[in-house]
Amino acid sequence: MRHGLVPRHLLRKLTLALALLSASASTAHAQVGADTLQAPDTAAASDTLSAQAEESAPSADTIFHNLPALERHVPEGFATGVWVWDHEAIMASGANTVAEIVADVPGLIVLLGGDYGTPLAISAFGTGGGGVRVLRDGFEVYPLEGGVPDLQRIGLVGVSEVRLERSGNELLVDLTSYQYDDGRPFSLVEAGTGQLNTNVFRGTYADPTALGGSVALGLERVDTRGYGANEGGNRTGTWFRYQLHRGDRAGLAFEYRRMGAETQVSDYVSNARRTDLTTRARVEIASGVVAEAYMGQSTYDVNDDRSDYALEGGTRAQYGGRLSASRGGLWARGAFRLFLDDQLPSHRWEGAGGVTTDRFGAEGHVAQSSWLGTGVASYGSSAWVGPAAGLTAFGAWDTGTYAGRTGPLLDVPPVVYPPSPPQAPPPATPTVEMSDRTFLRVGGAVSRFGVTLAGAALRTDVDAYLPLDLELDRGAPTAPGGVRKGFEASGSLPTPWRSLRLEGSYQRWDRDAPYLPRQIYQAAFRFHRVYLESGNFELWWALGVRGHDPMQVFVAEAGQGGGGGLVTVPFYQDWYGTIQARIVTVRLFFGWDNFAIRRNLQTFPDRRLPISRSFFGLRWDLWN
Repeated sequence: MRHGLVPRHLLRKLTLALALLSASASTAHAQVGADTLQAPDTAAASDTLSAQAEESAPSADTIFHNLPALERHVPEGFATGVWVWDHEAIMASGANTVAEIVADVPGLIVLLGGDYGTPLAISAFGTGGGGVRVLRDGFEVYPLEGGVPDLQRIGLVGVSEVRLERSGNELLVDLTSYQYDDGRPFSLVEAGTGQLNTNVFRGTYADPTALGGSVALGLERVDTRGYGANEGGNRTGTWFRYQLHRGDRAGLAFEYRRMGAETQVSDYVSNARRTDLTTRARVEIASGVVAEAYMGQSTYDVNDDRSDYALEGGTRAQYGGRLSASRGGLWARGAFRLFLDDQLPSHRWEGAGGVTTDRFGAEGHVAQSSWLGTGVASYGSSAWVGPAAGLTAFGAWDTGTYAGRTGPLLDVPPVVYPPSPPQAPPPATPTVEMSDRTFLRVGGAVSRFGVTLAGAALRTDVDAYLPLDLELDRGAPTAPGGVRKGFEASGSLPTPWRSLRLEGSYQRWDRDAPYLPRQIYQAAFRFHRVYLESGNFELWWALGVRGHDPMQVFVAEAGQGGGGGLVTVPFYQDWYGTIQARIVTVRLFFGWDNFAIRRNLQTFPDRRLPISRSFFGLRWDLWN
């Protein structure tokens, strides 16, 4: 078993290499324009000539292309159950994982197996296996470790937008990779350090006119010694993308992503990584009509000497296509995915359509997939009206069967004859668990005089609750379902200080359920203001709390509670604070988690989270 972390001198070398690459490429591009435009004496003359050049003729800085976009047309908001974070919002959040970005979504629970490097998942409305899907530029990052994707092995480097669609039966996380909006090379450096020997780095370099196309690459890493003995861990990811463009109407992209996680916690695999390779082609067939075809493969590598992990890992291929069309307010989209190497699932197709205007919208969606030859289907619809006179009404309904993998991906078991020395029994072959779910949500919102208040009645009917089937709860049996009724509310209130608002949400249920405590809440004072006429100084700060009542969670067969089952963990309450200041393009940040020093912070039994952690650093995005 290997518990070691990647040496810090290697991280320093990688950081330096990325910085040098960025600097050299930026200098090369800057010199092309500088040779012809730079005035010999004064900066003012240089600025004047640069402005004249931009007005008189297209410059190299205006040359950039992206693959045509397959847009999603349901707008974001509490009414639609959609939340979106663009590049600026991701930077302002200071998040190191996808789960940290979406943590403030109403009713969402972040399920932590410990500190960085340990299994990580999310849930809403009690969803477990089969209840979370992750897409990256249309490619499904489908689970290789259990019933949901392990978010520790899904990186943020090179991601310019995170979109979360929260339905009652499924969470869909849609990640969009970096999109060019300028013809100059772009660099982003994020680095920080803090308590528990925590170190954070994320670097991105993107060049829109390199090697006959466009090139982007990045590196990210978080490491910590964790809370308590033998709790150290890290996560390290790399990203590379090369694109060929035919204007903005068509293009071909090759992408490589790898994210590995290591931990010293003996309950989990010590070293495992996920690698995704994809090739995609997109073309705008006509105005508003975009088609895509792609192929890719996902590999799960396990490096742990213990016999329990001897057969874990493997590679699975994925092929698919997508189509998106819109005209006026009408839109439709469809997708098909084929998994030739696996039966969990073997294929999936989905379609959606609707109308979206400034005053109302409606959509319907359907999906079907096959798991070990058994068909699984789901469908639903939603609608919203407003805002009109500050009022909005909305509703959503989803029903169907949802399936998830039990157990991790396995290599083909080796044939050994004679069996000497005796071989450990192979792990159980992964199978499938299914759950029938129906969800109803009806509500309204009012926005007047700077005050926004929204609420909705909730009803969920589940025949069986499923474990995540990550190492957190692998092997646990399903739990009986039932009907749960509740409501949720969200609000944003002004304060006498113009730049300061109080924001929060609250969700309550008549009965609890696995991953669904009776009360879930979050609230924060949030400040944001831009100073100076130039806008070159910007300040954010937040002081908030996230929490929930005691919660039932599944535990693994070897975990607390005997041969797997349900255990209740204590109530959760995390007080936090952040501050971030931007000076031109440099951002300085400071954060403090659990500053109330709660010593029993956990979402799984005996997997206590750090008592407290403060951290600080900088984020710097550069053009040329």
